Amino acid sequence: MPLTTLWVLPLIGAIVCAVMGRCARRPVKLAALAFSLVYLGAVAMIMFLSRSNSAFSVINEIGPRWAYGISYRLSADSLSLGLIGLTAFLNLVCVVASWDQEVSAGYWVCFLALASALTGVFLARDLFFFYVFWEATLIPMFFIIGLWGSSGRRHAAVKFFLFTFGGSVFMLLAILALVSAHHGATGVWTWDLAELKATALGASAPLVFWGLVLGFAVKIPMVPLHTWLPDAHTEAPAAGSVMLAGVMLKMGVYGLLRIALPLFPELSWDALPILEGLAAFSTIYGALCAMAQTDLKRLIAYSSVAHLGFCLLGVLSRTSQGLTGGALQLVNHGLTTGALFLMVGFLYERAHKRGLTDFGDLASRAPALAFFFGFSTLASIGLPGLNGFVGEFMALSGALAVLPVLAFLGAVGVTLSAAYALPAFQAVFWAPAGPGSVSDRVTDLNPRERAVLWTLCGLMLWIGVAPKPWLAWFEPAVRGLVR
Repeated sequence: MPLTTLWVLPLIGAIVCAVMGRCARRPVKLAALAFSLVYLGAVAMIMFLSRSNSAFSVINEIGPRWAYGISYRLSADSLSLGLIGLTAFLNLVCVVASWDQEVSAGYWVCFLALASALTGVFLARDLFFFYVFWEATLIPMFFIIGLWGSSGRRHAAVKFFLFTFGGSVFMLLAILALVSAHHGATGVWTWDLAELKATALGASAPLVFWGLVLGFAVKIPMVPLHTWLPDAHTEAPAAGSVMLAGVMLKMGVYGLLRIALPLFPELSWDALPILEGLAAFSTIYGALCAMAQTDLKRLIAYSSVAHLGFCLLGVLSRTSQGLTGGALQLVNHGLTTGALFLMVGFLYERAHKRGLTDFGDLASRAPALAFFFGFSTLASIGLPGLNGFVGEFMALSGALAVLPVLAFLGAVGVTLSAAYALPAFQAVFWAPAGPGSVSDRVTDLNPRERAVLWTLCGLMLWIGVAPKPWLAWFEPAVRGLVR
């Protein structure tokens, strides 16, 4: 049961931390760290073993079948394992980055439970369990924002829950319609994704398709369904923003690739101009909104809207190059945006401010922080030689082969990313400190923080300089998804 182990391990860790809740904080932290390491090790082992097998394409795990056709079925290909690897890695990053925070055991419980639910989403091939894991991700993130966020955390947590749960309702209705239609046509109850692909829906097919798309689009989030994201990021703790941007936003893209597009190949092609148009619009709208922000966290949040637009432009093209670039960009965004959110969190811990005008001349006071922030910013805007360039170039190339005009709009979005990211970096680290500056409160990074950022930036450089192994990793999954 290797795949079951992947989602069960962090869940066991969450339970252990909950049971240890009355202990001193250090033993609970150590338990969270231990389970995060074991979880990452288990994921790495399965990824290594699968990659060493030249015939690897899909790993299946099939359990018993229950009432109404519900079956415990897990499956993993290179796309699933890639996203699970990102989940496990960022979960460990969050634990290490939050090490000095004075938080209760519930904090560690929520992060491990979130990792478990996210892993289940990427593994489930039965739509019943897919929906259960999908909804399960809402609970720990709701508490992470609502309990350990900043001053407006309660409003942001409720808004996050209502938007994402509302989108999930449309997805659930679409799934129920699909399952019921299959039962009506065959007399057999099933929630298995492979079996449902042959279901004829007739006139109701567009409603089911767009119900699924709506549920996934809210999670991405695709403009105009994005308004919950800036508030959630602004109020969430830094580690919460890392998991939200780094992994949770990828659930929507994954759902489109794994469920909506394969189930409705003809409808997805008919809807391609609309979906690609919204993706291109998201890149430009997100960038323009980021340019108008004065809060660093809110700026990075809107940049996520833009960057997920790049991912969608690639994966929706259904071309080999676009899909590979889009898949790689999912990982790239998790690394770069995760690093930026962490550093804004480090700033906020020291100065309790995060406005662009609250700082100045930080490069002289915190040179290590300036280096890592600048490096991550350049990676985020797609500087050649760093990870963002590879993913964005391939995603836009894939879109160019299908809808050249929208690919051009996506390229405009890439240009605009530099127009908000570089001035923000200059304002915080190089501009003269103004009268209201709190730069004197900021100390440079400690060894633990530097170790986390060296790891993240090292991966950004590796993908940018030598992307071939990373692109080759996603190739088996792309072959099954292309056109």
